[in-house]
Amino acid sequence: MSGKTLLVTRPFPDGQKTVASLLGLGHTPMAAPLFSKRILPFDLPSPRHIVATIFTSANAVKAVLSADLEIGHQLLPCFTVGDTTAQVAENNGFHNVINAKGNAQDLIATIKKMSLVGPYFYPCAIDRKSDIEDAFRDTEVALELAPVYEMMPTKTLPNPVINKLKANKIDAILLYSQRAAQHFVHLCTQNDLKISDFTFICLSPSIWHNLKTSGAQNGVVADEPNQNALFAQIDKLSASKSA
Repeated sequence: MSGKTLLVTRPFPDGQKTVASLLGLGHTPMAAPLFSKRILPFDLPSPRHIVATIFTSANAVKAVLSADLEIGHQLLPCFTVGDTTAQVAENNGFHNVINAKGNAQDLIATIKKMSLVGPYFYPCAIDRKSDIEDAFRDTEVALELAPVYEMMPTKTLPNPVINKLKANKIDAILLYSQRAAQHFVHLCTQNDLKISDFTFICLSPSIWHNLKTSGAQNGVVADEPNQNALFAQIDKLSASKSA
């Protein structure tokens, strides 16, 4: 597989790690973070007053780590949406990680299967889908929801990235969330870039659906919602373009 020029849209520091990984695979990555993270003030419940924690993103884990955790927090069951979030939780001392290995619906099903009567601590983004709240509203799960971080959108793309996109010198754009896809479309419109000119590698089918609705024509989707599966799609770019 020949090296590709790839646009990495993840926020730092995760975006920097992605760039380093792609360099190691022989590609030429360019960084254009679409968001920056801001930790919000929040109240951390006592581990004696909750039965488990729910993490829907690695960013939520990292935000909670900014507080003064008791060992009890890390000993309680900790439900995570997928492999990346589970790994971050395990690497930072959470001992009882239950990985749903999928998306929000898989996470909801895993929590229901365990049948623990709440309350559950649910640290989350201030901008989020309401899937988790909707699923457990008026149930014994009894969420204690706490917005702990905010992803703030960038105002524009870097000029070198805009120039590369206009010259059709980027082989693919890596996108990790629907919100990132929406913001990238907005930035393309702002800079007179045609979304139909680009090829995308998406972490989930819903991201690609969002892009297609906005006019995208070329793209591939990771077989599983993790970065290794995303990288595995890079060698399928040529096939996708010719299909």
